[in-house]
Amino acid sequence: MPVRLEAPLRPRPVDEVGSASLDPAAVVLAFASIPLAGTPDATAQACVDAIRLLTHGPARLLVPTRPVPLSVGDAADGLVSVLRFHAAGGEGEMLASPEAAKIAPRLLALMAQQLARVWAVQQQRAEQTLELDQLRFHLGALQQVARTLAVVRGADETVRLVLDSVGEVFFAWWAALYHTDGEQYTCRAVRSLRGESVAFAIPARVVNAITGPGRPPIVPPEDAEIRDHVPAEVAVVAPLDFGDGGAGLLILGRRMTEAPYEAHDLALLRALADSSAIALRNAELLDRLRAQATIDPLTGCHNRRGFDEILEREMARAQRYGRPLSLVLLDIDRFKSINDDFGHEVGDHALQRIGRAVRHSFRSSDSACRYGGEEFALIFPETGRDEGSRLAEKMRVVVEQLPPNAEVPRTLTASFGVASFPDDAATIPDLIRAADRALYQAKTRGRNRVETA
Repeated sequence: MPVRLEAPLRPRPVDEVGSASLDPAAVVLAFASIPLAGTPDATAQACVDAIRLLTHGPARLLVPTRPVPLSVGDAADGLVSVLRFHAAGGEGEMLASPEAAKIAPRLLALMAQQLARVWAVQQQRAEQTLELDQLRFHLGALQQVARTLAVVRGADETVRLVLDSVGEVFFAWWAALYHTDGEQYTCRAVRSLRGESVAFAIPARVVNAITGPGRPPIVPPEDAEIRDHVPAEVAVVAPLDFGDGGAGLLILGRRMTEAPYEAHDLALLRALADSSAIALRNAELLDRLRAQATIDPLTGCHNRRGFDEILEREMARAQRYGRPLSLVLLDIDRFKSINDDFGHEVGDHALQRIGRAVRHSFRSSDSACRYGGEEFALIFPETGRDEGSRLAEKMRVVVEQLPPNAEVPRTLTASFGVASFPDDAATIPDLIRAADRALYQAKTRGRNRVETA
């Protein structure tokens, strides 16, 4: 604990302040009692108390601490500069009464030495505290990102979470994720708080000139060519190794704090990049497995499981926002005769031709599904009955105009049934039944036609 005076301060005669009444042991003892584990403010106040005790007069201490210098003690009026001492931020100064300035030079030098020692320890402790705080922050960031990425999600959601997490940890204005095909790195996604445009391709040779899979993050030199390919200012580049030859980049822009990316930041970024690469690879595998589980291998359309999932999702959205939704069921006309006349291999080729046609004839928001056997289903979000009928008629013409070939040596036609939410049904089962009834009408009325519920 700092030594405190019990009696009011009073100036002493010069001869009492001189070296005769103040010896080196008293100086060392006074400063030895200063606690070094306190805050800079507390340490400065303890130093002032020690100086008051030694000089029996007022004192003020000026210490060039960072970022804000300290000035602690009595009012500076009437005080003079008695000594200066070395401190981490520069040179500190001790102010005291004019009488204190007459203390023997060797004792003043000893006081300066003791003050320098105190502030050297204080600086060392501050650096250790900062390092410990950085380690705590790094550990917290790693735990946060690990928790976020521990749950295996789809690729698009994982990309978003990676960019959000890394951007927030480093307070980066923007972050971008790139994948490579070996020839160039293509931007897959960007997280930008200021709208920077960074979605440019980067030649692989440019990236390879500064980094590559398995190497640590790097702050590119000012003359690095990669800066010519990314419009927003590049602050740091972290390579991603997806394994099996897959690679990518995590590029961060400047920080909102304007602080540079230091060695400890790059070490943290490397750990985050490694975790992100694992999460992204797992997400790609999950998407692949999901696709295998919901895609019909023969036609490339969604299978019945995919149909159920998509229709449930789109119906929920349509009901929630009061938007229309159309379902079209189509059935290949006289498909049994194709199998009977040409064999099941030709029948499979016919299904493949229809599958390709329905997959590539509509909007990206529409979904083509193999409903079962020779029957397909088309799901049209944001589409009312009239527009659904128009799209079904368009598909009917596409099928009818498929020319015979070596794989399918006859013309194909199909019948279509259209039903819409909310006009024809309010629930999924009712919507399917309405479309099925319309399909049955198309079959009984001559085939190769479109009927609505």
